[in-house]
Amino acid sequence: MVNAEMVKALREMTGAGMLECKKALEEAGGDIEKAKEILRIRGLAKAEKKAGRETKEGIIQTYVSEDRKVGVILELNCETDFVARNEHFSELALNIAKHIASLPENANKEGSAEDILKQPYFQDPSVSVEEVIKSAIAKIGENIQIRRFTRFDTDGYIHAYVHGIGRIGVLVDYQVDNLDSQALRVVQDIAMQIAAMKAEFLDINSIPSDVLEREKRILTEQARQEGKPENIIEKVVEGRLKKFYQEKVLLEQPFIKDEKKTIRQYIKENLPSLVIKRFVRYELGGV
Repeated sequence: MVNAEMVKALREMTGAGMLECKKALEEAGGDIEKAKEILRIRGLAKAEKKAGRETKEGIIQTYVSEDRKVGVILELNCETDFVARNEHFSELALNIAKHIASLPENANKEGSAEDILKQPYFQDPSVSVEEVIKSAIAKIGENIQIRRFTRFDTDGYIHAYVHGIGRIGVLVDYQVDNLDSQALRVVQDIAMQIAAMKAEFLDINSIPSDVLEREKRILTEQARQEGKPENIIEKVVEGRLKKFYQEKVLLEQPFIKDEKKTIRQYIKENLPSLVIKRFVRYELGGV
């Protein structure tokens, strides 16, 4: 049974019209994921926006240990842009990131406020992280919440990059033979690439099989609806998958400073020993 709430939710996710959403849901038997696929196939989905996307203000903060073996990226939310730019708020975010980095139980963890609020604060174990935040709320005068964090621990190196005023941040885990100025420059370029181009996967092999199969299914149906002959659909899909890889896969993306090269080629030419092991990208209010 398709109801108004389901239609509204699908519209918020895709940007398609109410009538198109209703028809897609009816065709999908009320299955929202199938309805999203139907809309994409028909070309009606303007964007795969997530329902309930966060719109709070705040900051993306990072911290990397001196030996570059531990790195943390954190989203700290507040109510207004004014407070987000406040140096006390920024310092609080940095200290929480340092706290996450200081405790062994947080190693290689992705989490939210619930994972650390009860922990003894690294600068003063007589109080909890939660009490530190409550004190900051009283001082700053706005509600403050830890939304999410990721910590990387590595036998290689960690690099962090925050774009502009802290609305986008990136953490990169990598290995390299010689950590010199050239290596740091190349890794910085790659972190900026991730920030700008929103890479989701490191390489083609790291794309989950269900994501790849869904994309193939959608591209196949699109080709059929365009009237492509069955005997060439597979080749059409292969060609369009390359575009998908160029958009979503870091090593296949055109380099933002020289679009004639992929990131894979840029690394090979400038720092052949570099191996990107993993990365994470945070955008304020993102998912």
